[in-house]
Amino acid sequence: MALIRSPSAQLFLPRRLLTHDDHGNFSVIYPELQNVQSFDIISYTWGPTEPGRPSNIDGVGWPIILSEAKIQEIKNLMITAGIRYLWTDCLCIDQQNPEEMNREMSLMYHYYKAASKCHILLELDEVWNPQVIVDNLKLVDHVINNVHGSEFASSDRLGGKVTGMLSDWADEGKTRWRFPVERDTVRSAGVELGLLNAYATSTKYVQEVFQNFYFKRVWTFQEMLLGKNITIWGVKPENLKDIRCIGELGTWMDLAIEATDKALKLYEWINDARWTRNPSSVNAILSCIDEDKITLLLLQAQVKGIESARTDIISGGPGWWKQNFKGVANVFSAISLTPRQASKPKPDLFKGLCGVFSGLFDVEEMGTLLSENLGMDQIAFHFFRQLSTKTGLAWTRLAISSRDRGVGASFNWIPVFPDQEKPMSTDMFAGVVNLGLFKAKTSMVKTTATTGLVGTPRPYVKISLISHEDKERKYPQAVWGDYFFRFIGCNCGKQLRTGKFFGTEEIPTNTEIIYVDSDQTGRVLVQSATVLGLLFDPGADVVEYRERLLYKLQPFWTPTDRNAKPPNWAARCVSGTPYETPELGNARIHNMSMDYALGAIDGWGSRLHNDNSKGLVCEVEVNCGCRIVGPYSLIVSALTAVHGCSLGNVTAEIDPETNRIELSDGLGLIQVGDVGKTFNLVAFGGDVAAHARWARRCRRTRDGKFVNGSGISWPTGRALVKEEFTHGIGDVTRNYGYVETGGSGNLLIMRSNPLGDYKILGVCIDDKIASKKEESERRKALAEQREFNPNQKDWKSSVTIQ
Repeated sequence: MALIRSPSAQLFLPRRLLTHDDHGNFSVIYPELQNVQSFDIISYTWGPTEPGRPSNIDGVGWPIILSEAKIQEIKNLMITAGIRYLWTDCLCIDQQNPEEMNREMSLMYHYYKAASKCHILLELDEVWNPQVIVDNLKLVDHVINNVHGSEFASSDRLGGKVTGMLSDWADEGKTRWRFPVERDTVRSAGVELGLLNAYATSTKYVQEVFQNFYFKRVWTFQEMLLGKNITIWGVKPENLKDIRCIGELGTWMDLAIEATDKALKLYEWINDARWTRNPSSVNAILSCIDEDKITLLLLQAQVKGIESARTDIISGGPGWWKQNFKGVANVFSAISLTPRQASKPKPDLFKGLCGVFSGLFDVEEMGTLLSENLGMDQIAFHFFRQLSTKTGLAWTRLAISSRDRGVGASFNWIPVFPDQEKPMSTDMFAGVVNLGLFKAKTSMVKTTATTGLVGTPRPYVKISLISHEDKERKYPQAVWGDYFFRFIGCNCGKQLRTGKFFGTEEIPTNTEIIYVDSDQTGRVLVQSATVLGLLFDPGADVVEYRERLLYKLQPFWTPTDRNAKPPNWAARCVSGTPYETPELGNARIHNMSMDYALGAIDGWGSRLHNDNSKGLVCEVEVNCGCRIVGPYSLIVSALTAVHGCSLGNVTAEIDPETNRIELSDGLGLIQVGDVGKTFNLVAFGGDVAAHARWARRCRRTRDGKFVNGSGISWPTGRALVKEEFTHGIGDVTRNYGYVETGGSGNLLIMRSNPLGDYKILGVCIDDKIASKKEESERRKALAEQREFNPNQKDWKSSVTIQ
């Protein structure tokens, strides 16, 4: 049934609506028969379902699988909010009728836009008043802006009302202490107790709202984008009648931004005034606020991306996505920034966006092209092919596992989504970009690319993705959990020159697992990051490398002593040790070995570590013989942290004018569904045997002597490709290039002959790879320079072609 337009109000009405009378009797009615002039709509999470049972609601003639408690919550909301007519999927759609479900899903955009109000229903252990949080954050801001960090709260500039509020927040009998550092430590730091408690309480409430299960689902993401006049209601599961309005969604999104602002300001306010006083207690406070900053900055990016998407959709109408390519990319980034799930990943991860992309599929296509009987890769292929066909842009994803789609030479650029045992989430939309114009007649893509790359891709690092089960089989002696790092240098077990009468000694291999306690976690993380930097990015600044890597990972752990995790812990934890400013010539990385289990880590802030990737392990083998075993998130982050990487230095960047999100953390570079597969890091330039050459020098150089790096040319022009890719002597006609995606990473492309078509081969690690055109321009520039400098040597002798 199509949408119904009420003749009197020109209102689009759903097929069915839930209503109730003054006596509390509920029924489902056909609105066109009741002269309905307006209706509301609800957004919520289903929770656990039950076997089909009678609804006991007039007008519902099919089995209901939603729990009776959830239905009661919806009824109580209608009574509390004074809602006469409400559209709710659990009672207004026959869930046993696939054809009806597909028809209704194709109309989600219209339903949410036609509703007068959208009500979000959250199950909360505690219900908060957002206005109180607004006032408390204003209190924090007022103090920061009006007194110096070293002054007392009794300062005349604050006034009696403000000092009274701070006093109440500091009073143990009036408020619960929520800052994660004990009161006595805060007192010794000279920081106002009330100020920190007001800040901590407010920011924790904001974080807990957005950490609710509601904000982890696909369908609710769509409903947030489509709904208007959105109000949030909180209900306590133990008391379903206790339903309270906790404000508008926009208010909470503003609070997320405000909380981030206060965390940043408070950190600087304390640090600027007290960096020379009581460093122990001050560092403990700053360390906690620093953790808040990490979480809140990601939350701020999320809400800004959602608000930007709402603006694009409202102003663009149901077909907004057909022309607004920046808005489309933002939707994919926003939904993957915090990976969301669906109870039926196949096909709901895609169907859950069909309201946002209204008209992308008609009713028949919803049933055939997005059928749950298809594989995930088939559904994804249909989705991206449809999106490309109807927008005229070739939509793909930053991923390696491109393949022949079996439909001729066309559509091979559409990303592959391997099936996997664990449920997938919306991180599959990370790194979605458009390559360029899609030519429907030929099903080909017209894009701008740098072609004619100098050199040939030669492998030198192998990366294999193994499952948690395989990890335990291959390393039965390890009890690692999710956080570990094993490294065996290629020189271990070999003879090292000692310099004593040409004597040698065996380089030891440390295979005993060291279980790292919480207070030493920071030091071990820095050491592990240093090892990765010396192997993945030799010749670059390893200190800068590990700072980028650890910032991307954002590890969380709680030490027993806060001094073990001071601000800028990545530098402080190794201060005074050889790891403080390591140099390649002194590090002798190929002679080292270590095996760490970091059980104190609570999790990573990186999106690479999520429900899908937990337990996955990457094995790395450098062609010199060095081996690394570590978590998926650690190894992929290590690849993207190299100097000049095309994937950037941060997880997400926000366009300051439009608030659209641009992701660049490498999620999808090696896909979770690629368990059991192996990839190669290849280089177009430099010497792929450089690690082996360096290893020999590390072994032959006497103790205490600097290893001479002269003549070593490290691999450059790096990219990640599938293991089965090869380049042999018979491939001289191949032409390689790369497509810049605008900040989300560059895609490596290749064609086999001058008349062939390019195909996606892999993902570039380096932002720039030397091309023949660039070399030609360099030669021309040097030739012109030579004309003005007759004493300069011939330009041919000063050019190095890699």
